[in-house]
Amino acid sequence: MEYERILAIGDMHGNFNRLLSVFRKIQFRPENDLLILLGDYIDRGTENMRCLRWAMEMSEKENVIALRGNHEQMMLAYYAMEGEYNEIWLPNGGSATKRELDAWMKRDPDALKRVLRFLLHRPLYHRVTANGQEYIFCHAGLKPGIPLEEQTEDSLLWIRSEFYKYYNGSSIVIVGHTPTLYLLPDHTAPIFLKNNVILVDTGSFLPNGHISCVDVLHGTVWQSDANCS
Repeated sequence: MEYERILAIGDMHGNFNRLLSVFRKIQFRPENDLLILLGDYIDRGTENMRCLRWAMEMSEKENVIALRGNHEQMMLAYYAMEGEYNEIWLPNGGSATKRELDAWMKRDPDALKRVLRFLLHRPLYHRVTANGQEYIFCHAGLKPGIPLEEQTEDSLLWIRSEFYKYYNGSSIVIVGHTPTLYLLPDHTAPIFLKNNVILVDTGSFLPNGHISCVDVLHGTVWQSDANCS
């Protein structure tokens, strides 16, 4: 279908008030719009389960794609997988998320099973073509020079400067993962780079940060209110 808007929401990191603030502004219309959530719903905030449960509920709606972020990957590894990330989740914001999940599990013993099922089924990227232009959405980025189908999980979830400095493809790639403040000090708005990269992580977990949404078809940006925390 042809979408009126293709919307991408950046990293939430457990800040539910900021999430609601920006989501109300975009007035998402599932019959006309496509909404992609770029991952990192959890960790570093105070309402991690509320953000995760919101993403779980939204993913069941029409024209909503919820991607996996590296923080969901760490959580998944901690609970369900033997892997290199299963020891690093807790010190990277996972401790607070785990406490919230433990409390939820006391009320609902099946909560962990549903969460892990959700995480396991999250795609690592989404590709869509509109008006002759291809758009690729993923959490972290792409390894330059490698076809999308050959990108590794590690690159899609963890890559940083190698991607946004050296990517030179014709597809527009929309990512979270790297806060814009890391590239430009005090810059808490999405960055549109000249090499077809859009960075949408605007520091949701930072005191002066935001959760941001970009309509990639028109370049429109919405952000959570400054007084939301």
